[in-house]
Amino acid sequence: MGFAFLNALPASIPGVGPGAVLVARFGLALYAAIGVWLWRGGRNADERRGTLLLALLAAVLAVGVNLVVNAAFPRPRPFLVLPAHVLVPSPPRDASFPSDHTAVAGAVSVMLLLGGQGGWGMLGLLGAALIGAARVVVGVHYPSDVAAGILIGAACAAAASRVRAPLRPMLDTILAVAKRAHLA
Repeated sequence: MGFAFLNALPASIPGVGPGAVLVARFGLALYAAIGVWLWRGGRNADERRGTLLLALLAAVLAVGVNLVVNAAFPRPRPFLVLPAHVLVPSPPRDASFPSDHTAVAGAVSVMLLLGGQGGWGMLGLLGAALIGAARVVVGVHYPSDVAAGILIGAACAAAASRVRAPLRPMLDTILAVAKRAHLA
């Protein structure tokens, strides 16, 4: 499905526009909610918390990679060069490629999958796809921006997963500090 098709959906299906605006603007809150839920105590809490810290690392790496890619390939937002329906107030005007939203969502989701939280990771990937589709529907990204964002996020999660063992002492220290501060 291309940009024109997805961006035209609100004109033909009632409710798609307002729903897409909500998901495009606030969809990343799903990942904060998943994080809070997984941070709580219980069985394997330290392992889950370590995975969450690595998911945060993966998300930060993904945004960093996106900044480099944005600078190297400064593709303008679709609404700046195509006839498009822009449904969000104050749309972003930085480079469109790749999508930061889907990079973060992809990084967190894939890290959850790699960290043994399969159900949450799959929910996160579904959320990443919905956020990406919503970002196209509201007119601020091309489908290829969304796909690249998810792939970059997945690659950053794979990289973060590979350094889990070397980072174990630092993760344990962070978790110990969090416990002493009654945050874990």
